[in-house]
Amino acid sequence: MIKKILCLILATLSLFLIAGCGDAEDAIKLSFKSASTYDYLRSIDGRTVTINGYMATSSPVDGSFMFLMNLPYQSCPFCVPNTSQLSNTMEVYPKKGESFPYTTQAIKVTGKLKVAPSENEFFTDKYGYEFNFMIVDADYTILKSDEISSDIALWQRVAESDLITDMYAMYDYVNFLCAWNTYYVNNYTDENGVEHKGYYLYPADAINYLTKDGAQWNYGYKDGYFDGIIAKIKSIDESKLNDLVANVEKAKSLSSKALNELNSGNYTYEMKYVEMFDTTDKVYTLNKGEELNAEMDQIYMEFSSWLAGWEM
Repeated sequence: MIKKILCLILATLSLFLIAGCGDAEDAIKLSFKSASTYDYLRSIDGRTVTINGYMATSSPVDGSFMFLMNLPYQSCPFCVPNTSQLSNTMEVYPKKGESFPYTTQAIKVTGKLKVAPSENEFFTDKYGYEFNFMIVDADYTILKSDEISSDIALWQRVAESDLITDMYAMYDYVNFLCAWNTYYVNNYTDENGVEHKGYYLYPADAINYLTKDGAQWNYGYKDGYFDGIIAKIKSIDESKLNDLVANVEKAKSLSSKALNELNSGNYTYEMKYVEMFDTTDKVYTLNKGEELNAEMDQIYMEFSSWLAGWEM
């Protein structure tokens, strides 16, 4: 009888110890800012994480996954300019057999972090978006008001103004100026059924895209474009968004530099066979392309870091 009691006590104690060990690993509080550092993500790969955010309205209607952002009212995920790589947007997948009901409210997500083996390897979703980490086996709860940061009122004003969409459009424009030679027209068939080979843009194409009314990048070429964005920032708050104003000023300076390189003819070309278009054509190189792209990456990452720094 005593042996049986001792066995029961030991069995109960063992279960207690096992449960205690399982609870010892608390979930890691992830943020959009910390998630921008690949080395940090790799260090916590496989761990349970929590993060606050909002579901983008373009999240699949079947709830098979969600685009999680730290900004409300966003319809589309954010991407690095001229790529399909997600920026300040996370993909979150539910537990097997479950789905996410859509909500406009701020949420707290809990799940396991899954990170790609290297920074240059990407997961790809059914829409073609690329990302090097995701949260899986996840669920969410609606955040209570006392779980949301005191800065949320200012953040709501930023979101309601659609300023972040304007900022991404600005960076699309600046990126085009810094790397127009990497943009291309794909193979196409015209209205008469004639097939045309694709090509990387010529300088005349770039200038046309910038200067022609209604052209794709003409919005940024217009006088007062950057000053208009700065005015919009200051209309939201005259002083609390000065770091964003400084970032736009840097983008404005870089755009002037890159535009001057284009207008001054500071580029060369080679005749090359381009496998993507199955044709031999002129392929241009910008004399200061590496310098311009490095500066673009730096100021874009400043903006991306600023955006990721808003925590609920």
